[in-house]
Amino acid sequence: MDLFYQIIKLVYRIRYWLLTLPVAAMLIAIYLTRNLPRVYEVNTTIYTGVASGFTIETGESGTKLDWNSVNNGIDNLMSIIKSKATLREVSIRLYAQNMIYGNPKEDNNYISAENYRKLIAITPKDVKNLIDKSSVEKTIENLNRYEKASPKNFVYGLFNWVHPHYSYAALSKIEVKRIYNSDMLDIKYASDDPGIAYNTLILLIREFKNQYEILRFGETNNVVEYFRSELAKLGAKLRNSEDSLTQYYIEKKVINYPEQTKQITALARDYDLLYRDAILRHSSSDAAVRELEQKIINQTKMIENNTLFMNKLETLSQLSTEIARREMLSKSDSTSKSGLPMIRSYKDRQIAVEKDLKDFTQKLADSKYTSDGIASITYIDQWIEEIIKREKAKSEILVMEDVRKSLDQEYVYFSPVGSTLKRKEREIGFTEQSYLTMLQSLNTALMRQKTLQMSSATLKPINPPLFPVSPLRTARRVIVGATYLSTMFIILGFFLFLEIFDRTVRDKSRAERLIPAKVLGVFPRKNKMRYRRFNKEQERIATNYLANAMVPFLNRNNRPNIINFISPDEHYGKSELISRLCEIWSDMGLNVRVAAWHDNVFDPSKEYVYINSYSELFPYTDEDVILAEHVDVRRAAIPTGLLREAALNIFVVRADKVWRDIDKVAFERVAEQSAGAPIMLYLTNVRRDVAENVLGMLPPYTFIRMFVYKIIQFGLTSK
Repeated sequence: MDLFYQIIKLVYRIRYWLLTLPVAAMLIAIYLTRNLPRVYEVNTTIYTGVASGFTIETGESGTKLDWNSVNNGIDNLMSIIKSKATLREVSIRLYAQNMIYGNPKEDNNYISAENYRKLIAITPKDVKNLIDKSSVEKTIENLNRYEKASPKNFVYGLFNWVHPHYSYAALSKIEVKRIYNSDMLDIKYASDDPGIAYNTLILLIREFKNQYEILRFGETNNVVEYFRSELAKLGAKLRNSEDSLTQYYIEKKVINYPEQTKQITALARDYDLLYRDAILRHSSSDAAVRELEQKIINQTKMIENNTLFMNKLETLSQLSTEIARREMLSKSDSTSKSGLPMIRSYKDRQIAVEKDLKDFTQKLADSKYTSDGIASITYIDQWIEEIIKREKAKSEILVMEDVRKSLDQEYVYFSPVGSTLKRKEREIGFTEQSYLTMLQSLNTALMRQKTLQMSSATLKPINPPLFPVSPLRTARRVIVGATYLSTMFIILGFFLFLEIFDRTVRDKSRAERLIPAKVLGVFPRKNKMRYRRFNKEQERIATNYLANAMVPFLNRNNRPNIINFISPDEHYGKSELISRLCEIWSDMGLNVRVAAWHDNVFDPSKEYVYINSYSELFPYTDEDVILAEHVDVRRAAIPTGLLREAALNIFVVRADKVWRDIDKVAFERVAEQSAGAPIMLYLTNVRRDVAENVLGMLPPYTFIRMFVYKIIQFGLTSK
């Protein structure tokens, strides 16, 4: 409570500062902000569709959303909007538009006349020559060609300097904010030109969409092109492999390798059985012929020596061989029937040759042998039959041996063909699988590309930018109010700082805190302006208060009562206090004697230094009170006896002086010398409001002053 009271007193004490300086600062702020630029704000809302948009990959409803991906997508969009690449395109396009459509005499929807004149004034002549009034795109191309990364290049510096409309510093003030957790972005921009603010957002929407498509489609387009090129390579390789396989089939005359090898194996098995059967028949016939020849050896020799017989037998062997060969060919090519008539013709000839051969042998047997011969015609017929069989079997064996050689060649031919075919088919299968995998990847990339196209198509403004027709409220009121309050707080802070760290004595509480002694009273300083006619009255009140405050220290039985007035320096008002006290107490009938240093009462000498009592200085008569004024302790010390003999030692301090370290040392010395004698402080030259805290309310006693005094003293409900 005491702290709060001190704060209230501080505020009251500096009330004039708080009233004048903040008002003065406020008036200055009002003057300085009289020409604040007007600001026009434009905003738009963009629907992104990152979270709730339809995609080919997820369908209309989609799978469970990955909010990390959604948030990342939104952050990417916001970063693209605020990126230097996007803002640079907006800057140069905005500059081109303003240079083309600006009018130095009339405001339009692109730029105000004033800003256009400023822009024309700062644009170099060579840059003006780049402006093509017929086309914004050509103008932008010219500016891009002209731009170089140099501080002397105007086009480069336009974005990188501090221009209020086209620089990165200005355009980076575009505010991009996500609306809660939705798919929508709120974009806001403010400028001192309504046309520039409006067109900046119009261009920003288009440019950031282009940048987004370049970044996103750049990834997918590269992937799609890669898959397409790889797919074309694999397709060409697959076609080449298939063509190579077809050509190999043609070269090796292979139609169906498994069936062909199966047929060859079956033929080999069948021919092997026929070969073995022919060998058996040949062996059997050969054995029968040898046995019959033993029985009719003479006839057989005769027949065998006959040339005609041998020719016919040779013809029979040739016909049997030819028949066996053609029958083998007909078996190997079961689909062909063109050889059957020829085989029947050969067989007819064979039958004829066999008949001729039998008839010939019969004639030879009839002419050569009598009825009583030892050889029978039956044996000859059997012999001829067996010979024919043997020749047929022999011919078949010869043909079978040729067929076996042919089959062996087929095995040799088809064995490497099979392994080569498998290798080529395996290569084709691997290439085909790679082709299908690459085709699936291409389809996935195309689907991703289409999804990005759909998501880019959803980047549309829900609330398109509107041309602002009225400026925003300026911050003038805020600036003025902030100036007033900040000035007030600065003043409060400054005086609070002084209150804490200032060592000026000033008032009773501060004096008692700085100096370890009680304050007996205060004496107000003279008013020079407003209350100067009440100076005598307030001095009288202060003197009476001091006189009354000193009464408890006076002892009637211990006369005279000595009161020492001491000060750390000269001109502290001791003489005036003593004269006023003397006047008051004399009027009361007290016998008062004044002993002042300037009356040469306390001449410095050896005797004075060791003096123990005032009686050694002058004889007492009938004094009730002796008021002793000593020289300031900075110039001369006071004998210890005089301090200890006193009824009261008053240490006079000026309230408007700083309490120095030398003053502290002097007071401590006086307090130590006083020993048991009381020592009190008395403040002189005190401000009127501070004096009222000790003396009570001082004149004049008007209603307003009485009300204020009551408030200051927290007499809120007092009467």
